[in-house]
Amino acid sequence: MLMYTYIMRKILVIMICFLVTFAFSSLHINAYTIKGGISYTVSKARQIAFENVNYKIDIYKYKEFFIDKNFAINQKVMLKDKKKYKNRYLTKFSKGEYAIRYKNQPSHAYYYDSSGKLCYIDIDLNSSYPKQRVTYNINGILDSVTLDTSSNEQFIFDTNKQLIAHWIGNNCYDDKGVLIDTRH
Repeated sequence: MLMYTYIMRKILVIMICFLVTFAFSSLHINAYTIKGGISYTVSKARQIAFENVNYKIDIYKYKEFFIDKNFAINQKVMLKDKKKYKNRYLTKFSKGEYAIRYKNQPSHAYYYDSSGKLCYIDIDLNSSYPKQRVTYNINGILDSVTLDTSSNEQFIFDTNKQLIAHWIGNNCYDDKGVLIDTRH
């Protein structure tokens, strides 16, 4: 009887070792087989986008950017379809507006109308995805909130938390999926 109990314990220990080994190896394999990115619904993007957002800033901290002091040069550069010039990155939009992001201030972007007057300031709140970005108008009042879910996709919401634009690549769609803008 003593020998029988000893053998049963040995079998039980071997079975437990086998199960533990199998369980850990399964976890290890699964860790390598899970692939793909996170997809966001409009609702989830909205929730994340509005976390810790200030509704007003002191706009006079940015008075040096009220007028694009390099307007003529920037226009020439953008006519050549260049996106980079000296100390700044330029983005031209289809309706004549453009944005400037300075290399020494990468968390801020300044949006100008076609005559070089500041319309909006974008401020990045964090640097990893999903990235929150807030946009303030020329009076320092929150205009919109953007959530960049990847380098290829952004959700933009108004201050009432309604979706106003969904960028996928270089195309911008409204809340009904209609193409409303492109960027170059």
